Amino acid sequence: MLLDSLGDFEDMPPWSEAADQLLNAGLTINPSTLHGAVVGLLGAGFDPDADNAISTLEKALAVDLQGELVDFVTRILRATLSAIRDSDYAFHPLLPDDDDDFDDRVASTADWASGFLVGFTEAVSATAIADAVVPPDTAEALKDFAAIAQADPEQVESEKAERDLEELIEYLRFAALNVVQDAVSYKE
Repeated sequence: MLLDSLGDFEDMPPWSEAADQLLNAGLTINPSTLHGAVVGLLGAGFDPDADNAISTLEKALAVDLQGELVDFVTRILRATLSAIRDSDYAFHPLLPDDDDDFDDRVASTADWASGFLVGFTEAVSATAIADAVVPPDTAEALKDFAAIAQADPEQVESEKAERDLEELIEYLRFAALNVVQDAVSYKE
């Protein structure tokens, strides 16, 4: 079973550390996009221990991961798996801190949803399950993620906008967990 193969709990690096690592490697990809793609792979039932896990992620994101960055992305993958497995629902999308700029947080939330979709799509393609039936709850979540990916980062910051963003992030969090659980159930 997918979740039984997970190792010990590993901490997720903060968004800012991931941004620095990616930038130092010459990549301009948002860390939220990367994390969303990782979760999207898992949501499509992709085996995180497969030999082609990193290459599938590279293909999904159209990037070339090399050297220390491969180790860092593997750390993100392991931390994500640990958080998904955690019975206390430790999983959270990798997003900027709450005290970061509101527009950046909205854009990163949209990027996370977009990353999830490209990861999910690439995993479906890589595992040749394109003709498999997508569970209705997963299909609904994918439609919602597509809408969230279109979020306008130029929104006016207000208390209501902050609450709406928090609710949107919580929805992403639990919808992603449900999609991964659907994939696990499908594989069993």
